Amino acid sequence: MSPETPDRVMEAKPRRWVAGTGLRLAVCVLALAAGCSREPSQTPLQRAEGAKALFDRATKEFHNPSALASGTDQARLQDQAAAAYRRLLADYPEQSNWCSQALRHLGSIHAARTNLDEALKCYAAVAQKYPAEDWEVLQAWKAAADLLWDSGRRDEAAGFYRQIVRRFDGTNQPAVIQLTVKGSKNRLTSP
Repeated sequence: MSPETPDRVMEAKPRRWVAGTGLRLAVCVLALAAGCSREPSQTPLQRAEGAKALFDRATKEFHNPSALASGTDQARLQDQAAAAYRRLLADYPEQSNWCSQALRHLGSIHAARTNLDEALKCYAAVAQKYPAEDWEVLQAWKAAADLLWDSGRRDEAAGFYRQIVRRFDGTNQPAVIQLTVKGSKNRLTSP
């Protein structure tokens, strides 16, 4: 093994330094870009307010008016509402109250478009993703059960009605919930 000449040693160091610096520079640029693209962190109250504002806009400006519209106007409004609900679900996943409502409303848009399978996925997902949101779970299961019942898929509807009865039947429930349970029991005993 021959000893390296001083010229060769000097020549090797700058190449390694340049290669290492280039890598460090690329990492810094990526980190800086990632840091710049993030919004400043929001407080929990600000996030709750942001989710509520997005939900309110979706329902008031798009979803509710879509019920009064027809044809391409109705489809456009439903598309805008659905996009806003999906954005809420993506941007505010920790806001279970607003997300459960958005997911249920997304199901109702699919139902209005007679896309039963997608509607049922949304309705079922309310209970899976937001089980503590009792009112929204009840409303989603009832919507799914009624949709299936009206579509002639009564065996599948019975599954949702049974879930309603199992979870919500009780004497301490508010009258509106007792009424929904009673209606579910009636459907389960219907021929």
